[in-house]
Amino acid sequence: MSCNLLLVEDNPLSRRNIAMFLQQAEFSVHQVDNGEAALELISRIKFNVVISDLRLPGRVNGLEVLKYQSQMDPGKRLILITACGSEHAQAEAQAMGALYLEKPISLCGLLESIQTTD
Repeated sequence: MSCNLLLVEDNPLSRRNIAMFLQQAEFSVHQVDNGEAALELISRIKFNVVISDLRLPGRVNGLEVLKYQSQMDPGKRLILITACGSEHAQAEAQAMGALYLEKPISLCGLLESIQTTD
């Protein structure tokens, strides 16, 4: 499977674990640790999937990252992950067609979510 994926996660250990798992599943994984860097990459690179943590350092949160991706390239797979979920964030994510996953996430479940929605 050749799939270009952006992973936005500020926790280095979580980011590394998710990225390594998805790379083993033959995804091309681009990694950043904040929303501003994610927006910059999205403006330059076409992604099939964007996975973002909700709470990120800086001024851009995960919902804003997914909204920007949706505006730049509609119809791509969007996944919001969070340890600090709220009904409001879940409703916003789902309104834009994003999957909403609460941490701790299952890596196998994440992979299945990506593959079953392609």
